[in-house]
Amino acid sequence: MLPEDLVFSQSSLQDYEDCPRRFELRHLRHCRWPGPNSKDALLWEQVTERGFAFHRLLSQLHSGISLDILERVAAADSDLLRWWQAYAYQPPTDVPGEVRLCEATLLARIDSHQVEARFDLLAGSPQSRWLILDWKTNAHRSDQAWLARRLQTRVYPWVLVSAGVQLNGGVPIRPEQVEMCYWFAEFPAQPERLPYSTEQYEADGKMLSAMIAEIAQRVDQTDSAQGASAAAFPRTQNLAQCRFCVYRSLCWDSMQAGKLSEAKDTESEELTSVELDMDALTPIPF
Repeated sequence: MLPEDLVFSQSSLQDYEDCPRRFELRHLRHCRWPGPNSKDALLWEQVTERGFAFHRLLSQLHSGISLDILERVAAADSDLLRWWQAYAYQPPTDVPGEVRLCEATLLARIDSHQVEARFDLLAGSPQSRWLILDWKTNAHRSDQAWLARRLQTRVYPWVLVSAGVQLNGGVPIRPEQVEMCYWFAEFPAQPERLPYSTEQYEADGKMLSAMIAEIAQRVDQTDSAQGASAAAFPRTQNLAQCRFCVYRSLCWDSMQAGKLSEAKDTESEELTSVELDMDALTPIPF
């Protein structure tokens, strides 16, 4: 059976879609990472930390801390400062302002399971429109077709519509009131906006239900086979993807790590799985 405390997220479901084996190792076995993401391990770590710092700055901005104070903090790193200035002086347009929730988490139920969404910024005008804003710090701009296929694009609006009634004045949010916007720090003038619809909401619900049922079936198969999980949770055959997986040494004897410059999404494993503890953030001097 699935663990009772297992809460599905866009990150865990993306892991499953990309590679059932990775999902098992990370979210069922909770294995420690045996290897670095890429050949450029130190550089990858620096990029990840910079991306985390950028998300933290924007969280603090939308929590009411002034632009001037945050810009002084960002000035310690030239790339971070460039991203910060891009957002501060060329922010996403047409963002609802009545409700602004940064790092907000919503939980929705599907069948007997919970699905979680943690939004970078959730902006809304209750009973009118809602915008899910996600900040991306990748070196490459993702295209619309790729983004539309990602579980984040499907899970976040679905959870908002399914569980956002308390944010919407007690009235259920209609899918047509929801839009998702990806804002790229390296391409501030080229955000990607993806409107939602009832048709997509229904399709996403069916997809999530089927995916979670399939995972549960695989877990049952593993239990009945006394731990033989290789067949139940097979590794992906997409070797290009394996090159950036921290578990590759558990699956392949001589798999070489990929280069950071070849990675399509440097946030997929790191930032999307980080639990931001706002009480633990480094204080900003006034």
